[in-house]
Amino acid sequence: MSALFNRLRERIEVNARHAVETYTNEVSEYQAMVPGVDDRIGMYDFAVFIRRRSLDLASAGVPLSEEDLAGIASVGRQRAEVGLSVPSQQQVLGLHTAMMVREVHDLARPEDVADLLRLVGWLGAQGVRARSAYLRGYTRGVGTARMLSTRLEILARALLADESVEPFVADLRLAGRYHVSVLTMARPVAAETQAEVVAAFAGDRIPVTWLGADEVAVLTPANDPKPKILQRVRQATALIGQPCGVGSAEGAVGRLAETLAWAREASRVAPPQDRPERLPEVADLFVEMALARTPAVDGWLRSYAKALAAGPDLVATLRAYYVHDMNRTSTAAALHIHPRTLDYRLRRVRGVTGIDPGSTVGVRLLSATVARTLAVDHYAD
Repeated sequence: MSALFNRLRERIEVNARHAVETYTNEVSEYQAMVPGVDDRIGMYDFAVFIRRRSLDLASAGVPLSEEDLAGIASVGRQRAEVGLSVPSQQQVLGLHTAMMVREVHDLARPEDVADLLRLVGWLGAQGVRARSAYLRGYTRGVGTARMLSTRLEILARALLADESVEPFVADLRLAGRYHVSVLTMARPVAAETQAEVVAAFAGDRIPVTWLGADEVAVLTPANDPKPKILQRVRQATALIGQPCGVGSAEGAVGRLAETLAWAREASRVAPPQDRPERLPEVADLFVEMALARTPAVDGWLRSYAKALAAGPDLVATLRAYYVHDMNRTSTAAALHIHPRTLDYRLRRVRGVTGIDPGSTVGVRLLSATVARTLAVDHYAD
């Protein structure tokens, strides 16, 4: 065995203890574990085993055996049986991968380049197989009532990370393209509500996953009609129980990580709504997205927001006016006011800003002002 493999073998126990400390410090569910749970899930023993086995097989150039994969799957099943959630296990798997690679690089020297490449190559190829086995075991360990929603959540996370979904599909339908809708909230959502949102879509086999306590992604097959996608977004918003900024984007399987990035960015600048009136996409929010990336211009736009604050209900009036494509009748009906009252408010907007809200400049500038005002003020509360 080479010097690099020997040095790594000498540090197996040290690295395993560091791994357990990292999981405990960075994964909230592991911090909250009651005494004795660690013994049941064997974090340290598994950390030692996976490092020792990886070095043995990588040095011999041999892949993980079916027995190895079955053992890894059994560990995943144990973690499910003690109630550890999908997000916590995704976080642990990410930390494990990062630490394994870092441990190798920290001990590698210039003369170890050949063995370094061999070991990193082995970890890359076999790490994917080990991860799939672990998650497959995890899904089998979940109780019957949670099985379908948990599988869908794992599927959603794999799709959004452009990872292999083969272990989680089975009887689940897999589309070639998905419409990714991200809902962003101002306040964290309780774990019980998060589980309720995921479970609510399980009957229709819709993958849903929480990206954080204040952000959820709903993946709908792209061939579903837009009204149906909007209905699902409204359902999620109602379950969450607070206004949400919504951003949507469509992409192909294998490129959904990029799609998610666009949808997330759009959701963070979208005016929060209790019941979204339409499905906001990048085409609807690209101005606000650009402004959020340009603090100087965004700050300049806020001067118009301050002017609108001088008149009561002007921001809400402009919001309705632009949502209804500047149609006076439908805007007045939505605001429950007389059309002449609407005309008065629009004249008031012109008076405080110097801009006609129905002009080309007014549409471009004031619609962006309204959207940014509603989004920034909501998340600042």
